[in-house]
This record gives sequence, C-alpha cells and structure tokens, in this order.
Amino acid sequence: KQWYQRRVRVYCEDLFIKMGELKKEAPENEYQVQFSMLEIYNESVFDLLAGKQRKALKIRQSKARGFFVQGLKKTPVGSYKEIEDRMAEGTANRTVAATKMNATSSRAHTVVELTLTQKIKTGGAN
Repeated sequence: KQWYQRRVRVYCEDLFIKMGELKKEAPENEYQVQFSMLEIYNESVFDLLAGKQRKALKIRQSKARGFFVQGLKKTPVGSYKEIEDRMAEGTANRTVAATKMNATSSRAHTVVELTLTQKIKTGGAN
C-alpha cells in the first residue's frame, strides 16, 4: 500500500477509537461518520455510490451549507473496513478509458468525503 493509504487507515481507525471512548464517557451523545465519493468527469459531477443510476449532479451553494452536491449519497460507516468497502465500490464505478499511455486510465478526478456529525446533549436539549 502507498504511504497515504496507511495514513488514512490509521487516521480513520483512531477516529473510530476516539468516538468509542467518547460514547463510553457520555453515552447520551451521538456520533456518526458518513462517507461519500464523487467523480468529476468532462465538467460533470457523478455519485460513485449510486451504482447504475449514473446521472450528472448539480453543485449548489447556500448560506447554511456552503457548497454542496445536490443528491450526493452519504452512507453511514462505522469502521475503516466499511470505508474500504465503500471506496472499492466507488472505484469500481469510476470512468476509465484507454489513453496512449495507459489502457485503463481515468480522465476524471475523484473526491472522497468523510463527515463527522456530533450531537452533544446538554440539559435535555441537543
């Protein structure tokens, strides 16, 4: 594996360990990690976790959310193994085409996003 793959694995494993520790300390609080994976190809954005339902998505902007991809699937994950599985799923859906240099080159850019949501309950309110 490449050096960056090892770092990502260690970072993610540490994240899930820390979340487990925080849940033990304060079980009333909630933590969730979500995974998404998109591809930018020919100036269009595609959800790599959408399977055969491949359609171009729109990039939007709002004051509350900033920039976001409308309709992008976010999948909850609970371990690095689940992240690896989603990455393999998304990678299998990437656009590849032959070039003069490589028979299975990708002419696209891939973006992986992990989102951590933390809900801290204080005095009966979120």
